[in-house]
Amino acid sequence: MDILRLYHTVKYLRFEQVYYRLYYKLKAKFYKYPGVPKAALEAAGKFPEIPFPTRLANHKYREAGNMFSLLNIEHSFGDRIDWNYAAYGKLWTYNLNYFEWLEDESLTVESRLSTMLDYAENFDRLQDGAEPYPISLRGMAWIKFMSQHGIQESILNNCLYKHYHHLAAFPEYQLQANHLLENGLSLLFAGHYFEEDRFYKTGYSIVMKQLEEQILPDGGYCEQSPMYQCILLQHLMDCIMLAENSDRYRNDGLPQVMRKKAALMCGWLNAFCYKDGSYAMFGDSANDVAPNVPFLFDYAAKLGLTIPKVKLRESGYRKLEAGAFEMVADVGNLLPSYQAGHAHADTLSFCLQVDGQPFIVDTGISTYERGKRRSEERGTGAHNTITINGQNSSDVWAAFRTGERAWARILSESDHQIKAEHDGYRNMGIRHQRNMRCDNQKIIIEDHLLNYKGQDAILSLHFHPGIYLKAVGGNQFTAGNIRITIDGGYSMGLHNYLYCEGYNRLADAQCLRAHVKEHVKVVIEQIIYAG
Repeated sequence: MDILRLYHTVKYLRFEQVYYRLYYKLKAKFYKYPGVPKAALEAAGKFPEIPFPTRLANHKYREAGNMFSLLNIEHSFGDRIDWNYAAYGKLWTYNLNYFEWLEDESLTVESRLSTMLDYAENFDRLQDGAEPYPISLRGMAWIKFMSQHGIQESILNNCLYKHYHHLAAFPEYQLQANHLLENGLSLLFAGHYFEEDRFYKTGYSIVMKQLEEQILPDGGYCEQSPMYQCILLQHLMDCIMLAENSDRYRNDGLPQVMRKKAALMCGWLNAFCYKDGSYAMFGDSANDVAPNVPFLFDYAAKLGLTIPKVKLRESGYRKLEAGAFEMVADVGNLLPSYQAGHAHADTLSFCLQVDGQPFIVDTGISTYERGKRRSEERGTGAHNTITINGQNSSDVWAAFRTGERAWARILSESDHQIKAEHDGYRNMGIRHQRNMRCDNQKIIIEDHLLNYKGQDAILSLHFHPGIYLKAVGGNQFTAGNIRITIDGGYSMGLHNYLYCEGYNRLADAQCLRAHVKEHVKVVIEQIIYAG
């Protein structure tokens, strides 16, 4: 083990993360599931029907053959579902235990209910599904489904109560970030559903603190992933819908806080997203996982949220727009410092849409499994910036670890320009400075490597699979009516790379790479044809 790398990773942890990691190991040895109080079951039986909105058919489950389609991998269990099935990795098993197909109204109520009953009957054999994060997501899915369809089954309520008791005993303080916030939101559901003070008070305490900490002043989610922003926003709005339609735990001020934060998160999406409602896949983000942005705005309208106009700041992103160009850049530090598991070494990278179509893209993610693919997708070379001597600008390692990291600083900015730098190559004495600006006809990106001394520096630009680039001169390339000119580069050429269309789904695409020295200028412009 690299002790120095480990030190630079753990030095950012909070004391409570270390404490709870050790404390929970001891506590788990003595923990036992409790009996289920009669009062809790009676409260569940009186829980009102709440009109949670549902998403479109997601086709994650088909009753014939117990077929599940999760993370772009299909598996049929035949007569018996193995809820611990691990052949496709832990994230696939987690998704099997989330029960997201309960939202799929194209399925009969009976077929969805049958999966819940089977799950509850296997309570004593559950493994990954009995961990706090899957409990959190599954618990909300179950309560929403049972509320919408007036379902009361004692075996389900017993299973649900016991898992929530475990969640209340082991909130993920050792991990923090989205896991802990999801724990809190789900415990609010449990508190209302079972009218259980312990569940509600634990959830209330977590949510009040974590919303203030994790939702940044500009409305961005602290882990800087637009995918997790959308996932958390739906669950937050679910909690608002719950609190405002339940006759339990009223007048504690929490709904007002949640409404304010949800509206701010919507405001951030308005500022961050492209005009078509899509977004750049920064950080750990993938297609077809989170609810889409139009669904979230429809939900916000249903709740009567007043969405503020926000300016991207604390989340570390900036957006430049002019004419046909929409460009989003990452000019911030890796956040949160104590939990950078979903961070990438992508400081000063950018993504670009032209005429509403993806052009230069983040390569995305296809896996959370530790290995070469995961390391490459988090690395600097998979992003639209400069890599020096093959080193990542931030030391992303394992599947969810980050050691030494780049620190970014904004030097100047306006509506159509942003200049920033980072020190991720400080071990070589280099600072990478990037100036990005745009007007109606072109995007200009200038890079300076301050104190450059002959290192091997490579600029990478990754193009969407729908873009076909061709070389038309020594330093020029075209794609349709877009021309790219690179001044200051050498040994440049087009290479193939694998673009992540989603988890476990890759597509061939082109990457333009150019070797550079202390200065390089990239001009991306529309070609105006005469006549």
